[in-house]
Amino acid sequence: MKLYVGGAFQGQEELARAENPNKRIFPDFHETIRQKILEKADLQIFAQQMISEYPEAVIVANEVGAGIVPIDAQERAFREGVGRVLCSIAAESEAVVRVVCGIGVRIK
Repeated sequence: MKLYVGGAFQGQEELARAENPNKRIFPDFHETIRQKILEKADLQIFAQQMISEYPEAVIVANEVGAGIVPIDAQERAFREGVGRVLCSIAAESEAVVRVVCGIGVRIK
């Protein structure tokens, strides 16, 4: 598994596709996590299922935890959920790449 993260519109999906042409890619994974939160799913179970079911996948997500903490409780839960799931995925990934301005920096 590989994880590509970066701010919105920083080119993480494009880079992930270019570097992994024959791999299954899960783009906008932060939105998948948002949906799981709305479904009241157990996020740690979801993370472990992703890790075990898709060990060769490429996960692409926006960084959502920077900046001002939202007043809205649901947005705070979203940020926390994304952070926790991505931490679990990063721990099991063979590579973690942070993308800024289309340039990837491997951090793991």
